[in-house]
Amino acid sequence: MQKKWGAALLVCAALFMGTRPASAAEEIPKHIYEWVQSTARQGYYFNKEQIQYASDAHGYIDLTKIVVPTLRIYDNIQIQDVVSKRRWRMLPLNGYSDLTGAAEYLLIDLRAGVVHVTAHEDLDSHWGTLSREENTKELTLSSLSDRDVEKKFFDAIINYAVGHQEEMIRRSRGILSDADRAALEKKKEKLAESADNTPEKPAKKDKKEKKKNKK
Repeated sequence: MQKKWGAALLVCAALFMGTRPASAAEEIPKHIYEWVQSTARQGYYFNKEQIQYASDAHGYIDLTKIVVPTLRIYDNIQIQDVVSKRRWRMLPLNGYSDLTGAAEYLLIDLRAGVVHVTAHEDLDSHWGTLSREENTKELTLSSLSDRDVEKKFFDAIINYAVGHQEEMIRRSRGILSDADRAALEKKKEKLAESADNTPEKPAKKDKKEKKKNKK
């Protein structure tokens, strides 16, 4: 996945030379990245071409676990903050004069309500990796406020997954179990029945009646 992520980033490398505000959503290819939000310090995106479900040890798709690469674009103040923290921790600063943002790879465990940051990479303006840390942190969704920007970001990814389940299943590296397939078919049938039983809106019904009267 890391190689694919790097290749995708190179598509828009030329767009990010120099200083960029965190709100520069128009500069990122919309067919690859889904913008979620921008704060004063950074913009939040996730890769909708690579979001998929994890697979278990037996090769079956796990519909309770979402795997997704994410992207954060920093403004100058956020860049200075990252550099200052690295300097304070006495970590290498080679290339950090060109720091642009970060890529984070997430594993969202829906059943446990936990977000695992499996890898964090600081990126330069050419989308090269300045440094990489693995298994950097875990966040419990229930411990985050609904107004927390991280919570809003994770919720947006989860909601996207709900609306694009079939697409994500096709993209996932695994086999859908018979039980999950049957459950999804049953869910589709219920949705179809619900749609058929939904009463027509008055305006739509009146329009149909007028057409009948004209005939």
